[in-house]
Amino acid sequence: MTHFPIKNGRFRICQLTDIHLEHDRLHEEGEMTYALIRNAVRDTSPDLVVITGDLAWGTNDDKEIDRLSEEFEKLGVIWAPVLGNHDGQDLDDHGDGGRRMFAGFLLNRPGGLFELGPDSVKGFGNYTVTVGGTPENPQWVLFMLDSHRGKFDISQLLWYRDTSEKFGAGHSELAFFHVPIPEFTEVWDYGDCKGFNQERVCATDMNDGLFSVMAKGGRMRGIFVGHDHINDYEGTLHGVRLCYGRGSGYQCYGLEGMEHGARIIDLFDGEKDFKTAIYLESGKVYEQTRIHSHKLNIKG
Repeated sequence: MTHFPIKNGRFRICQLTDIHLEHDRLHEEGEMTYALIRNAVRDTSPDLVVITGDLAWGTNDDKEIDRLSEEFEKLGVIWAPVLGNHDGQDLDDHGDGGRRMFAGFLLNRPGGLFELGPDSVKGFGNYTVTVGGTPENPQWVLFMLDSHRGKFDISQLLWYRDTSEKFGAGHSELAFFHVPIPEFTEVWDYGDCKGFNQERVCATDMNDGLFSVMAKGGRMRGIFVGHDHINDYEGTLHGVRLCYGRGSGYQCYGLEGMEHGARIIDLFDGEKDFKTAIYLESGKVYEQTRIHSHKLNIKG
């Protein structure tokens, strides 16, 4: 587990998502993705880059992860990835062998924080990063979770609950994983949201209870996902802010006229909430203000 201090009162996270790098095709578009990564890091100066899944897809994933790691090393930035549903898919379409192999590509990279996680917890890449305070008594705990190809296992829920309780009641939490949970649909349909929903929420296959465990614990402040490349909204449900990243990769589908980008997350010393904004490929950083409100008015 890695611990970061909060320097000068703020800790900044840059969330990249769905970069979909592929060594063997669309070379120009891959270079556009790398350019976005470099510009986002240089323009926003994050303390940590988190990649919420779908890093690559192709038979030469190891070469692309080599290149990605080299880019982050040149930028001098620490990075923490989680696996997406496509990661390792072409290495083994019928089981977890390809995902295990892909996870191995991410281990022991310069500046990379990826861990396989406990053997007793299903998946590859269930781990934590702490921020502020001390490693034993942090201000923030960041939970990195493997959403597999669209599900969570009971062992992950128990690991989250037990780990959260281990750090005590005084900390706040963020969670990062790839596939959105069904509550992303609920918050859009019945809550107030900022940003855009431009495709169907492709949530986990069933409600595995992860959100319930996190919300009832009372420490989770924000959940950050990717997977749906042209959604970027955020909304609050039961006190937890549910946030999409901004699609970062050019070697995959997007929406004409919608800029690629990243999500910026700021944690402040002594505060239990966070601020977030969207970084665009044009270099603009803006706080989302477009409000979507849709509440049923049923009279009985």
